[in-house]
Amino acid sequence: MLDAVAGYLFAELRPTVVREQRFPLLVAANLCAVVARELRAGSDPDLADLALFREAAGTPPAEPLVPVVASPEAEADARRAAAELAKLIREGRLDGRLAETVSMLREHVRRKLEVARPGYDV
Repeated sequence: MLDAVAGYLFAELRPTVVREQRFPLLVAANLCAVVARELRAGSDPDLADLALFREAAGTPPAEPLVPVVASPEAEADARRAAAELAKLIREGRLDGRLAETVSMLREHVRRKLEVARPGYDV
């Protein structure tokens, strides 16, 4: 449904809206499209981020990562792992593996962009 709303806003409604109101309409259309992609992805990106952040920090996964439709726990776990990784980076504890860490973080950014801005590459 969100894809349909985004398509309608962009393709059908945009040409009929006065020029001054097109930007907010495009923002709404883009928001619908991003949320639709996030819902389709489920928890897979969060689980992938969790595994990547733990690997970058040198911490193995605590348990097997099983994809699910949507999981607030997966998002929270990924955020905690990201915070721990950020702390290690700030403390300089990963300076010896900086190139590897940057490469892993680029993978994370690519994954985020696949949802937020498909076709954009870093």
